[in-house]
Amino acid sequence: MSASARAEAPSAESLRTVFTELPPSCVLYAPRNPDLVVVGTYYLDESATALGKKKTGSLLLYQQIYSTDGISDLRLLQTLPAEAVLDIKFSPHDPTLLGVAQSLGVLSFYRLNAEEAVFVLDSHHHVCDSSILVLALAFSPTSPEHLALTLSSGGVALFSLSAGKIVYQYNPHELEVWTCEFSSDGKTLYSGGDDSVFCAQSLEAETQLWRDRKTHQAGVTAILAREATNNTILTGSYDEWLRIFDSRTRRVVDDARLGGGVWRIHMRDTDSVLASCMHAGARIVALPGEGRPLSVVAKFEEHESMNYGSHIHGSRPNSVVSCSFYDKRLCIWSI
Repeated sequence: MSASARAEAPSAESLRTVFTELPPSCVLYAPRNPDLVVVGTYYLDESATALGKKKTGSLLLYQQIYSTDGISDLRLLQTLPAEAVLDIKFSPHDPTLLGVAQSLGVLSFYRLNAEEAVFVLDSHHHVCDSSILVLALAFSPTSPEHLALTLSSGGVALFSLSAGKIVYQYNPHELEVWTCEFSSDGKTLYSGGDDSVFCAQSLEAETQLWRDRKTHQAGVTAILAREATNNTILTGSYDEWLRIFDSRTRRVVDDARLGGGVWRIHMRDTDSVLASCMHAGARIVALPGEGRPLSVVAKFEEHESMNYGSHIHGSRPNSVVSCSFYDKRLCIWSI
């Protein structure tokens, strides 16, 4: 995609902006009540020299409010202290269960009572050494029992909810593992790391299926599997490119430079994705199909620092929430 095509995409304006106390690192609409917004925060205290740099964070719950003129507001309902939060995901099998990846080797689970709009701690696990960060998590699409974790040590792990512990771990990366994603059938686990490696592991055979360290020119930061839909896998990277792989040949069939490191990718609908592009803000990207090219169709650039998180409203696909880190900004905007 040409730079001119990217520049011609219309810019959205925020409907409402609020500021968090600590830097926000991730954000989600709640699946059972999509007017509830969940935010994870991460703060690195450079002055905490006695024990080295201290990482702290919180879990925030907001409600999106609608007025008579249609402009939304964000009302803070709950603040829960936590370790520094790196990633949050709701279980696809239980929309009340939220997994929270944290610093100090911690994985926590919270229950969301959507009617009372409150989180309650369900369980808290020290899954690895406190010097290791749990960087990302992904629930299995087929097994309510399992989710995958990525670690700052280069490891990827499979966690059992019933056992409350890691039941399988391997080390496919030399540096931080920024992201992981299950295949649609739940039998393969993809991972991407700061070492620019994109690889696939068979969970049944517990062996590596393939390893790609040539395609991405910087760390692999986002993976979105769509093999069941159209035999493709999308990746994002620090190198600013969104790539579409053919899952059968593992070759790139299309790509687009989005103007910022592509930190996270979410499906917006069957034909487009929402990308959190770090210093460039957020992008809505139309996927190729039926003569339609891969192209940026909308962008949001009011964030003044790293856009690490954004998400689409569950029942209003034109409504987006996004956050940025150092300026502690949380925005609602519309496409």
